[in-house]
Amino acid sequence: MEILNIEPFLQTPEINFNPETGVLYLSGKSYPADAIEFYKPIIDWSKKYIEDPAEKTTLICEIEYLNSASQKQLVELILVFKSLYDDGKDFIVKWKYEEGDDDILSVGELVEHELEIPFQYQEVQF
Repeated sequence: MEILNIEPFLQTPEINFNPETGVLYLSGKSYPADAIEFYKPIIDWSKKYIEDPAEKTTLICEIEYLNSASQKQLVELILVFKSLYDDGKDFIVKWKYEEGDDDILSVGELVEHELEIPFQYQEVQF
């Protein structure tokens, strides 16, 4: 399986999903014109990945900003990985947010509660 690497652009985040290491990295701002279209290949890649995942899977979300359409797609993305967690596999979401950004922290807490997957939170400086 190939590494999924999408360079950040004006309204889209950096994506670097490495199937060998199990480190899945999403970073930056996400407010694309069409969130469904942007996230579709990422979700499709993830569905293939969970068929034969690494021993440990870590989804690192380092979000600066996301709109509601992106938030919905991010929930859909994390939902793909929920089966790993539900099957007792080693899966963790690391939710990094800018120091003092309670909005992004709240989004993480909302998604964590909605999907019933424990998140690790880390306040960072961008």
